[in-house]
Amino acid sequence: MKINKKLAPIPLFVSLALTGCIEVDDDSNDGVVDALNQQNAVLTEQNNLLAEQIENNQTSVTLAGAVVDTSSDTPLEGLNVAVYQGNTVVAEGVTSENGGFNLEGLPASADLTVVVSSVDESYLERAFFITTGPVDSGEGYDDIGIVGVSAPVEVEFSVTDAQSGEAISGLSFIGFSFSGSSTSNVFDFAHESEFNDETQTYQITLPRDLNVTLRANIDIDDDGEADFDFTNNGNVNISGDTLFIYEASEFTEGEISLSQHDEAAAEEKTVVISLIDNMGEPLAGAEFMMDMFEDTYTSEYDEESGSYELVVPFDGGISFEMSSFQVGDITYSTGSINLSRSTRYATGETSINVNTSGFESNSYYSVADSEIINLVLVPTEVEPQATVEVITTNVNPSSFAYSVYYSEAVDIDLDEVSLTYDQVSIVRGNESADDSVPNGYTYILSEEASVELSQNVALSGVKHTFTPATELQANTNYRFAIGEVSPTSGGVSANVYGDDYSFTTPTDETAEFDINALKLDNSNFYSNGSVIVSENTAGVSNSANNYGNSVSILLPTSVESLNYLIINFESYTEYGNQYAFVNSYELVRDENIFMQRQFAINVAQNESISNQSGMSYLRGTTVADGEYIYRDSIGLYLEDNTAENPVSATFSYEYQTKAGENASGKLTLPIL
Repeated sequence: MKINKKLAPIPLFVSLALTGCIEVDDDSNDGVVDALNQQNAVLTEQNNLLAEQIENNQTSVTLAGAVVDTSSDTPLEGLNVAVYQGNTVVAEGVTSENGGFNLEGLPASADLTVVVSSVDESYLERAFFITTGPVDSGEGYDDIGIVGVSAPVEVEFSVTDAQSGEAISGLSFIGFSFSGSSTSNVFDFAHESEFNDETQTYQITLPRDLNVTLRANIDIDDDGEADFDFTNNGNVNISGDTLFIYEASEFTEGEISLSQHDEAAAEEKTVVISLIDNMGEPLAGAEFMMDMFEDTYTSEYDEESGSYELVVPFDGGISFEMSSFQVGDITYSTGSINLSRSTRYATGETSINVNTSGFESNSYYSVADSEIINLVLVPTEVEPQATVEVITTNVNPSSFAYSVYYSEAVDIDLDEVSLTYDQVSIVRGNESADDSVPNGYTYILSEEASVELSQNVALSGVKHTFTPATELQANTNYRFAIGEVSPTSGGVSANVYGDDYSFTTPTDETAEFDINALKLDNSNFYSNGSVIVSENTAGVSNSANNYGNSVSILLPTSVESLNYLIINFESYTEYGNQYAFVNSYELVRDENIFMQRQFAINVAQNESISNQSGMSYLRGTTVADGEYIYRDSIGLYLEDNTAENPVSATFSYEYQTKAGENASGKLTLPIL
């Protein structure tokens, strides 16, 4: 087996080292000569060592495989195997009795082409694109396994124009039978056709037992489109401007017939349209238009007949449009009309189906198939559409000024702009004889409250900014709403989509949190043994009993200024005894409050509450009426603290404000 090995180029510094011996001329200076001879001996020893290192560090790959006949898997002996790196042969050999081959000295981590061929051409040349594996040192080994080749087969076929019956020459068919991921030299192994002028046929040699698809460009006149549309051959297909022959080695039909779609000459039809309003009066000012390829057809209006005439080519179906138009203060919608020919199967008679959209008249019916088609259409009245659009919006995070940029200059009356929020209020049944709240009832209402605004116009009317005249409440949902805007150009005034805006104000981080504001309350309508509200709004005594109840931690809204807050309970006292109660509550973490925000209301237990606000409320506590509070239940069930029976709980605390101030300590608080 013949092997071609390519040694790596020797680096410049190595070359200098290997040739660095010094020539010595005898000039009778014995001392100098001896010194130079010793130096040459050292250099020679270094050169030998360096050459040995280069030889030891060289890497290569041995490539192994076996060649078989694809049709029978029979090993093939005596076939040539050549390995190319680019256009250079780096190894070659002949297969053994079992079809195997071993090629030594190939480069590692290299893209190579293995080409198998036979001297007598009994098997068709085939390429295999491979990549050798990496080798750290010495000789590596790559086994590419079984590779198949096929005997050749001569395929001959003609390509004819179905309309003329003449042969089509000038095509170039190409196919591939390689294996692996192709490289830039894949076309070196392509199967290409030749045209025989005598027989007017295409001839090509293909691997008999491999599936090869042939393709040819059928844009003969180079106009960017295929010159033929379809073929009746089973394994031949046209896609775009390319003709495909599938399983070409088995192609036995011998002839490919190509055809073009028949372009039937379009007849000319005149469409006469009577466009009338709901009172039957003709409407002028509309336009009917049809685009067909590069041609545009538009209607003409006949004042005398009050009708529109559209002359168009008709090939069995057409569609045309009516644009929107105005007559006085009335705007009419766009519309579309579709005309299509249908044939009655029993008699062969034809008619024209009329299908319309955007009109108030009948949308589907049939008319006679004649040279002149008469239509009656009633357009649809619509509200005029504004052309103004919102480009962008933003809210100033400090002043909450709201800016809107429109697509054109507009006028906005300040009365059309509002900034609102939901304000919770309490209405009791005994507060007024004029309200609709009955005695014994308390209503929690949510009423929309407004904030006064100022307006600033910039960019010649394109930018409008609305600024709150008063300070907004913290942690509250607000809504900007803008009504009708009017283009200064005189266009249609309208309520434009996209210029309303909702946002929530941040919490008050400047509020000073006082741990002493924390309350432990059992919500039993009593405090220190005394009822908080003596009777309901109907004058009936409070029905609550001074019993024990579930204890909650209550915190003011200043807790919103904290970064974290942890409460660790240690014990509680009741009836003169102290009991261990070890529980930890992480009420605030990473500025997130894990407590329920509620609205406090002071009423008797037997007061009927009608909550129409959607706000969660809390009653029976010592929290001031109408105050927002944060609440979290703990695992204690206790009575009120009194002089006779002191009831309290002890806990340690730790918190940090958003400003970075830390505090910790211990408190003992009564149960309220």
